[in-house]
Amino acid sequence: MKFEIPFNSDIYLNQTELIIPLIYKPYLKDARESLIVGLISTLIGISIIMGKSYLGIVFIVLGIFYIVKAYPKFQLYNKLKSTYFEKIKEKVAEVESDFGNGIFEFKDESIKYVDKNITRDIKWTEFKGFKIKESNLLMLLEPEKGDIMIIGENEIGSENFKKIVELVKTKLK
Repeated sequence: MKFEIPFNSDIYLNQTELIIPLIYKPYLKDARESLIVGLISTLIGISIIMGKSYLGIVFIVLGIFYIVKAYPKFQLYNKLKSTYFEKIKEKVAEVESDFGNGIFEFKDESIKYVDKNITRDIKWTEFKGFKIKESNLLMLLEPEKGDIMIIGENEIGSENFKKIVELVKTKLK
């Protein structure tokens, strides 16, 4: 199957928003873990104090420490996310009229992607998996580096999208 897709900045920016959590997943995971540890520790401390032991104060202090520690981590995640998105918007504004079409070719052994700037032939075995988010197929290579191939249902139509999803499911078990 081969699809030639004209560049659409709105679709591209929407797809970029979908992959940002995958790119910055380690930052978000760390922040969430700190928050969860803090909340659990605080709740344990409260229940120990209710049981008439002052040992609970230690757990409450520890819990507050982790909750406070989580806040700058969430701020960092949000800052990285917004900075990345702003840079993408700037880049799109620079090259939008000049970008041309992207061509996806789904073959038995690989996916070939070609546009004005790049040609990639990626073997199915190189993918780490796939996800479907908001009618977009995300094929993961190195998500933490932003290396994710995306093709949307609104770019190729519903029937073709279903065919591609079925193909990807068989190739990336």
